[in-house]
Formats: sequence, C-alpha cells, structure tokens
Amino acid sequence: MNKVFVLGVGPGSPDYLSPAIVEQAAKCDLLIGGKRNLELFNFPGQEKLEIKKNLNLLMAIIKDRLTDQKVGILVSGDTGIYSMLPLLAREFGRQTLVVYPGISAVQYMFARLGLTWHDARIFSLHGRELDDLAAIISASEKVALFTDPKNTPALVCRRLFEAGIKGKKVYIGENLSYPNEKITAGYPADLLDFNGSDLNLVVINGE
Repeated sequence: MNKVFVLGVGPGSPDYLSPAIVEQAAKCDLLIGGKRNLELFNFPGQEKLEIKKNLNLLMAIIKDRLTDQKVGILVSGDTGIYSMLPLLAREFGRQTLVVYPGISAVQYMFARLGLTWHDARIFSLHGRELDDLAAIISASEKVALFTDPKNTPALVCRRLFEAGIKGKKVYIGENLSYPNEKITAGYPADLLDFNGSDLNLVVINGE
C-alpha cells in the first residue's frame, strides 16, 4: 500500500501555502479535501474528491486508491489541530502517513493580535457541547475557540456574560487570511448580538 499524504493547507489564502505543500499536492493522483481547500489547487490531469459527511465511504475509497495511486488529504490549517489526522491514523496506521504541517488559524490569529499562544488553551465547538466553557475561560489567561453555526461567537459571549465573566477581552476573527478578513474586539457585553461569518475563530484574553 502507498503512503497517505496529509497536507495542511493553512488558514485559507494561497499566500500561506508552504512550497512543500504545493510540491506534494502536485505529485498526487487524487486530492481529497473540503471545497475551499480543493480550490487552492488546479493541476492538469489530477482527480479531486470533495469530502462529504460519509467518512466511512471516504476511508474505503482511500484504501482502494492506495493500491496504485498517490493520495493527498487536504486539511484546513495545521494537521495537528482538530484535523482528520487521528481518524486517518486509526484507519491506516501512523507508519502509513506522511504529514506536512501548515499554518493554523490559531497561529495566524494570535500573530495578527501580536500575542503569544504557547500558554493558550484551544478548543473546538464544532458539533460539540462544552458545558464547562465559562469555568474554563474564567480559569485561563488565553483561550482560542473554533466556533460553528450553532455555537456562535455571540452565544459564547452570552454564556460568559451570564456567568459574570465580563472583564475578559474577546476577539473574533472572521475569514482569516482572506481579502475580506475582519477582526472585531470587545467585551462579552459588547458582542451579545454579534452576527458575522460562520468561518471564524474566537480568542479570549485576560486583559
């Protein structure tokens, strides 16, 4: 069986694609990824497959293609932060994976804010409920949150406000690295009715 190439494509803009990622993606017979990630590449004769919800079917397709093709899996941001890497490792074994890291949205956002993030706690609210969110944020100096259409930045701020956590600074980064990027800053009370892009990252800092 051939190796599986897991490629971190960065926060979204082609400006943040590393040359190593582009080089490896160009060598793949099949590229698999989300729609936005696939749009970053357009190599002649290369097949593309968009990731849908049926991951079991996707794993079966990858296994079948690995017999005679080089397969690349495009991962948003960095391979090591809330990516498909754990699933791929379970399915194919770590020894089968060749992993190329990218720039994460977390790394990008903290850089835009001029803050370090070695001491930050990172959570994803994609399809998850974090019942102790307010307690975690209260006890942490820095927190980064991947939100989703249900667990929105406004909902996060409302939960903080209702828990009496009103003095932490909240930064909402929308469409990071894209031309329409926007970073909004305020305290929980200022952002209770925030309405923005679904593509965002929230950073909460104890300023």
